[in-house]
Amino acid sequence: MASPPKLYPPRAEEGPWIEIIQKMELLYADLARMQTESETKTEELLRAKTFTDNIIRSMVNSLIVTDRDSVITMANDACCQLLGRARDQLIGKPLGTIFAEGAANPFRRGSETWNRCRSSGSASGLETLLKTERQEEIPVSVNASVMSDPTGETIGMVLVATDLREMRRLLLEARAAAAAEREQAAGRVRAYRELEALQAHLIQSEKMSSLGRMAASVAHEINNPLGAIVVYTHLLLETAPAEFSGRRNLEKIVREATRCRDIVRGLLDFARPGTGMFQAADLNRIVTAAHELLRGQTVLKQIAVDLELSQAPLEIVCDPNQLQQAFTNILFNAAESIQGRGAIAVLSWHDESRKRVAASVKDTGCGIPGDNLSRIFEPFFTTKQSCHGTGLGLAIVYGIVDRHGGEIDVDSHPGEGTTFTVWLPEKGPEEATRRATDSAPGRDRDEAWAVVPPGPPPPRREG
Repeated sequence: MASPPKLYPPRAEEGPWIEIIQKMELLYADLARMQTESETKTEELLRAKTFTDNIIRSMVNSLIVTDRDSVITMANDACCQLLGRARDQLIGKPLGTIFAEGAANPFRRGSETWNRCRSSGSASGLETLLKTERQEEIPVSVNASVMSDPTGETIGMVLVATDLREMRRLLLEARAAAAAEREQAAGRVRAYRELEALQAHLIQSEKMSSLGRMAASVAHEINNPLGAIVVYTHLLLETAPAEFSGRRNLEKIVREATRCRDIVRGLLDFARPGTGMFQAADLNRIVTAAHELLRGQTVLKQIAVDLELSQAPLEIVCDPNQLQQAFTNILFNAAESIQGRGAIAVLSWHDESRKRVAASVKDTGCGIPGDNLSRIFEPFFTTKQSCHGTGLGLAIVYGIVDRHGGEIDVDSHPGEGTTFTVWLPEKGPEEATRRATDSAPGRDRDEAWAVVPPGPPPPRREG
């Protein structure tokens, strides 16, 4: 077996060299460690840069970085795409070059926004306009942050711009949808109200039809006894001596029986359709004829009647006598509702949208309480004293207008007055044919129209 090498102690002159070598080995070890750490940190920095670049690249909003002189130093892909420019067309250009004409750069040095950013460090929600390569204006909302060095000196700004076009388009669509929804809601409300009105009209028509049948039955049963009472009372008056003590009672019987006969006649007028001839007529002339019929009567003595009728004739297909009776009743009621002096305004017009003509009678009378409005067209309903009227006038008016395919609107305010508006179908070929077919034969046209004065349409104003 070989013997171990023999170790000799270092000589004195080798000592310094050994110490130097040992220190160099320590230095090399430190350098190797530092290089390893540097490579690690470089790799981390590369990963961070890649991560940051990916974030900036994937940003939907436009990112712009400027230096202290408002010169663009960086722009992301979204910014280039928004402005339609390559990155090298933006880098190194003044920030003001990307703003549209008339939209000043709000971030120029010394501006209000610049000073606010410096004092608070940021600004948000600034709306302005950018321009593209093709000079297209793009509305944007800009958020800005200030970049500062360790001493606090501003060295640049970071701007994030959000394209508002899509947002505004969606806002417009939302507003349009909301408007459409409001219109639909309003349409539903209108349809509901029209349905309610139609239902009320149907109920009223059915009620009036039932009342009409009952009225006709009662009238026929009463008419014959009344006739006998009147005839035999007249016979008694003719045969009784002049000094007969019961003559006044017999005269009272005749008077009251005649009044009952008039009530029965009104019932029959309400209950059964008229037998008049339907023909073309001018509503203005019918209304004027109704006014002329009442003009000299005491009921209109202290009342000013103002006729404001349509200049153009309002042609309808109707029974002029029946309509004149209807307007006479309405005018008479308006006059009776006025206590003392007052005024009545009569208007007529053509509503093209509804294909209807209308005539309204507005008085300054006492008005109708709300509780009574739904009952004014019922037979025998009246608020007058028992010796004034039978309560059949408006019921007859309702029946006449309904037979003409029309409607009556009533607007009343107690203490202020009442307005009756009669709506009738305008004259058309189909309407004329139907009305002519429905009208009863045997009545002469000229006789039916005789109560309406001939000549041109009436003047617009009359007292």
